[in-house]
Amino acid sequence: MNRFCSSGIGLAARLWLIVALVALTIPAFALHPLITDDTGTQGKGMFEVEFNYAYENDKYVETVRDPKEIVESYWEGQSTFGRVSVKDDTNVAGIGITYGIIDPLDISIGIPYQHSHSREKHLFYTGPFAGFAFRESETVTGLSDVNIEFKWKFFEYKALTLAIKPGAIIPTGDEDKGLGAGKFGAYGYFITTLDFNPVVMHLNLGYIRNQNRANEREDIWHASLAFEIWAVKDYLRFVANAGFERNRDKRSNIQDVFLLAGVIVSPTPDCDLDLGFKYSVQGKGWESPGPDYSVLAGATVRFGFAGAGDKGGDDKEKTEKKGGK
Repeated sequence: MNRFCSSGIGLAARLWLIVALVALTIPAFALHPLITDDTGTQGKGMFEVEFNYAYENDKYVETVRDPKEIVESYWEGQSTFGRVSVKDDTNVAGIGITYGIIDPLDISIGIPYQHSHSREKHLFYTGPFAGFAFRESETVTGLSDVNIEFKWKFFEYKALTLAIKPGAIIPTGDEDKGLGAGKFGAYGYFITTLDFNPVVMHLNLGYIRNQNRANEREDIWHASLAFEIWAVKDYLRFVANAGFERNRDKRSNIQDVFLLAGVIVSPTPDCDLDLGFKYSVQGKGWESPGPDYSVLAGATVRFGFAGAGDKGGDDKEKTEKKGGK
């Protein structure tokens, strides 16, 4: 029984770790609840503080049938051949702080904190436990990997703006608990925004160097497209997002394809409240690269301290749009 317990826990930990890392290594500085970022910057001396929350639900099934594992464990009377069903509920709360170094250049830091509950059911097909099902669960709470990034808006002409966003993933989370990658990582995004008021479009093309200790793919490609539609000028907008990202799990060629819809309310020029729903399009199964669905919520405030100078960059434009000339 001890061999089964250690084998079962190890399997659950590996599967759960893959799902957790997918959720946590996505940079979290886009216009929440969007995954796709825009080219907007804060302006020199200005701050933005974002509080965000995500609830993620995932279910997947795997048939354990490694021949070597089956033979070895069978001779000890503990065959592991069977079906493993896993259910994960994850809550991630984070804070992101952005500062405008100069009008077209921002620096940001994102700090996520995670609470996850994973439940596993192992139904045995062979061996002395044939026909029996064993259940176990695990709860993990703690700080995840921290992201630090820069955004530089280097081109602007009429409705078109272009930016690049390089970043680093700092391994502050405990990888043994599935809270982090265990190694330093990096990423870079090319961002395009087209502003045809009241419709705004954003395109992201990115690469993530996913260095990790979980035996995942290290070269991850990302492409996503998002739209903002102002329903009530300067106060209410609807957002939509679609994207593609390479699966981090080496055992699967099913890629992460998602759809997202949400709403952003701006009660003041410097405050946004948002709510969104993200859904994975690909078929469900153990090889699914991300949560089946996520519920996203957040609040963002922007401000500057006395002596920081005039509002610059996009923050100044935002104030003028809302009657602050």
